[in-house]
Amino acid sequence: MKKVTEFKGKLFEGPIWVKDTLYFVDITRGEIHSIKENQHEVIRLNSYVSSIQPRKKGGLIATSGKGFYIIENNMVNLLYKVENWDERNRFNDGKCDAMGRYWVGTMNLEEKYPTGALYVLDLNIKLRKVLDGVTISNGLAWSLDNKKFYYIDSPTKKIYVFDFDLMKGEISNRNTLIDLSSYPGVPDGMTIDSEGMLWVALYGGGRVLRVTEGRVLEEIKVPASHVTSVTFGDSDLKTLYITTANEEENGGYIYSERVGIKGVETYYCEF
Repeated sequence: MKKVTEFKGKLFEGPIWVKDTLYFVDITRGEIHSIKENQHEVIRLNSYVSSIQPRKKGGLIATSGKGFYIIENNMVNLLYKVENWDERNRFNDGKCDAMGRYWVGTMNLEEKYPTGALYVLDLNIKLRKVLDGVTISNGLAWSLDNKKFYYIDSPTKKIYVFDFDLMKGEISNRNTLIDLSSYPGVPDGMTIDSEGMLWVALYGGGRVLRVTEGRVLEEIKVPASHVTSVTFGDSDLKTLYITTANEEENGGYIYSERVGIKGVETYYCEF
């Protein structure tokens, strides 16, 4: 396993690979990082930045503070501001679906109470709540046929699976895909590979697991215990990029591991 950069962050999260560039955020420092051919750049926002996704019109969309922002040419412009914000929460993990909607969850700042929720910013740029009673909304992914939606509320130590209606942007029929209570730490961010298997980071568990329904297929040990998220990158999408948090000597770095399985490309936001 290789360290991608010697730059040490506080809470690296939300990695995505777009064309030839690795992007990720440092949530608590409010930073968006990009690495391209050893060139490391940083954009600083005025508040937490919890997730980023590529935009079809160019640049990125970021969830930060109480809104969604367009990041383009080092400029930051508000796309949508959330009204009636619950001050007990902040944004956390988010991704766009195949139609270009932005799904993002919130988490309880004390990480104790189910005050969070899962939202979707629809194509008409209106925010809709799709799930509530969440404590730490985290990893999201969709099945390769877009008929299933996978979701993590970290303290439950479970990955849930819902039926997914792509055209309507709706989820239903929640079931447990896998219970990871027997592993140390809690499930955090995740991604899906070209074979339809999920790769999930274990925060406090020092590893990434490749899972399917009810089974762990593979695990990769990480030098840092606080593993936050994963994505596939490089030209063949066979490098797993792993973000970690600065909770110990080896935390707060980006790691990479070549794997024999190809990932899938990140969906682009329509906005």
